[in-house]
Amino acid sequence: MKKIIFALFVCILCQYTGVFSADFKEGKKMKVLVIFYSRTGNTELVAKTIAQMLNADLRKVEEVKERKGIWGFLSGGIDALKNKCSDIKPVDFDLANYDLVFVGSPIWASKTTPAINAFISKTDFKNKNVVVFFTLGGNSFVGAVKDMTEKIEKKEGKVIGSFAIRSSKTKDEMIEKTKEAVKERCP
Repeated sequence: MKKIIFALFVCILCQYTGVFSADFKEGKKMKVLVIFYSRTGNTELVAKTIAQMLNADLRKVEEVKERKGIWGFLSGGIDALKNKCSDIKPVDFDLANYDLVFVGSPIWASKTTPAINAFISKTDFKNKNVVVFFTLGGNSFVGAVKDMTEKIEKKEGKVIGSFAIRSSKTKDEMIEKTKEAVKERCP
């Protein structure tokens, strides 16, 4: 029931703000960017699916130091729990060129990743409509949504929607769930 209410809320919000429907109905092409960080490839799979569906540009946030193996997993969770920012490689795009921005992150320790924290802290989201998305192995993404939303809104962005995809599913199931989530938010 909560998912249905949330989906309705997002659809109403998108309709109210006119982010999707007005531009698509009038034949205007929205410029969409999908930004993501992915350690294991799950968030990258979701990001690529979104980009393909919306004919969007796709950019990966990369850490300077790669997180590999069990130590990378553990240190990443600890850093996320502490809301740390990691050193990231420079990005090659300007949000000013986009009408809508999707920002994606795995959930580590119920938080956004240090790489996405760093990206948000270095980026001007002023007057940008943003949809946040997550991949997760656990059950709850509410804390991560709140966390990322607050960070983006502090940078003057407007989070108009969110969704999460469980990474415990097969790749085909993840792709299908992503398509369903995007269709619900982009009528």
